[in-house]
Amino acid sequence: MTSKAILLVLILYFHAGLCLAMSGRGGPYFISKSNTYKKQVGGVVTLPCRVDNLGNSTVIWKSVNSNRIISAGEVIIRKDVRFRLTEGYNLEISNLKRSDAGEYVCEIETYGSPLDQTNTLEILVPAYVEPQPTDGKFVVRKGSTITLSCRATGNPLPTVTWQRKNNVLPSGEKSKKGLSMVIRDVTRHHAGTYTCTANNDVGEPHTAEIDLRVLYSPEIEVDQSWIRTPDGIEAEVSCNIHSEPKAEVKWYKDTMLLDPTNTRHMQVYGNRHVLTLKNVKETDFGNYSCMADNSLGRERRTIVVSGRPHRAEILSPNLGFKKDTYNLTWTVDSFLPIEEYRILYRENLPLYHAIEKNRPGRTSEAHRTSNKSPRFLDAQPSEWTEPSEWTNIIPQIPQRKGKNSDDYTMIGNSFSYTGNFVFYGLKPSTEYEVIIQSRNREGWSDATDIFRFNTRSQDYNPLEQPYQHQGYFSGSSTPILSSATAILAIWSTIMMKFSFD
Repeated sequence: MTSKAILLVLILYFHAGLCLAMSGRGGPYFISKSNTYKKQVGGVVTLPCRVDNLGNSTVIWKSVNSNRIISAGEVIIRKDVRFRLTEGYNLEISNLKRSDAGEYVCEIETYGSPLDQTNTLEILVPAYVEPQPTDGKFVVRKGSTITLSCRATGNPLPTVTWQRKNNVLPSGEKSKKGLSMVIRDVTRHHAGTYTCTANNDVGEPHTAEIDLRVLYSPEIEVDQSWIRTPDGIEAEVSCNIHSEPKAEVKWYKDTMLLDPTNTRHMQVYGNRHVLTLKNVKETDFGNYSCMADNSLGRERRTIVVSGRPHRAEILSPNLGFKKDTYNLTWTVDSFLPIEEYRILYRENLPLYHAIEKNRPGRTSEAHRTSNKSPRFLDAQPSEWTEPSEWTNIIPQIPQRKGKNSDDYTMIGNSFSYTGNFVFYGLKPSTEYEVIIQSRNREGWSDATDIFRFNTRSQDYNPLEQPYQHQGYFSGSSTPILSSATAILAIWSTIMMKFSFD
């Protein structure tokens, strides 16, 4: 090839390269990519802007949200020390604020239209919650319907969970989600401290408290007890008073306002107001009442202090030692001597219904069912077994001996009386029901709850059982030394022999 031909080829290659350059295919371009960045308040973020073949073009950073220029080339224009360029044109923002969230554009100024790349910055804000009202105090009257609410902020939007300090929520749940919680027909039991906790998994959860105070007129619960002391018997009358605001409390006997004396003490233990009658005498018997008064109303409850016996306490075990006898032992607290006992007992018959032999799909075997959870199949009520009738027993109380046997004065400081009765002719492996009442000169006591005992199918090791005489009843004012049935039976036998002597 001649030198002229070679020169012509070089000229053509140079012209092609010049045309290519003028066409823009050799201009600047991005080697980074657009992205979304999530950073927490106070953190640092680097938004990339990596450009190749920049030439004499200029890189500009702009904030879309504020519509402000941050930098041009290598110079930071934005008057904020938190902004700087790193490793070329990457934009670093430190000590992030919530207002920094938004879109940031890296733009390249060229001879033609500018090139740009957008990065999105999302600021994560820890959850924050505040009560409504902001002081956390909520006062409401009983019977109202209220809405407890908390205002929660953060990014992402937090979830709010309700709880109640040292208690469950009015709905019975331990916790509940939502910005608010409705409580209908508010009562004093709804008062307390409620907490709303906001959490969005950014930082630690945040908690606020609402102190709910319920205003209501006094509500009273009464109780009475007897106390034995070395100096005599004390009667303790108590009124458990709930009220908001706090109530003023006064004690009365019938219509007479009471004041403290040497034998009449008045004490307060929180909500419990106690009236103690020292060394009780029959003249102290009567109607005692506590009256509570606050700005919303007044309430009065009465307690009768009398010498009527207390409800008996049965000490015998539920399972006897014999197949046909049972030793029933009990104790009664009574200010006055016991004059009479009443024992009701009956066989506790299970409910049965017969199955006819020829009924399809049935057998001739009788089906036993529980009287608490009956499963009667398809039997009619007329087929059920009726409960047995109660048998009424009035046992004879042995005559007291001594100079005080004909009157009703206290013998020393005795207050507990014991009774014992042996049932004979019982059915083996059978359950029986018993109710006991006691009477003194002031009247009958309340009946005991139904007590159930069972006989055995066979006697329990006769060598270990005390010798049994014919059925008897014994009573005494001596305190019980042991609740073991064998000891009580021996003791009853001795008392019976002593009363016969």
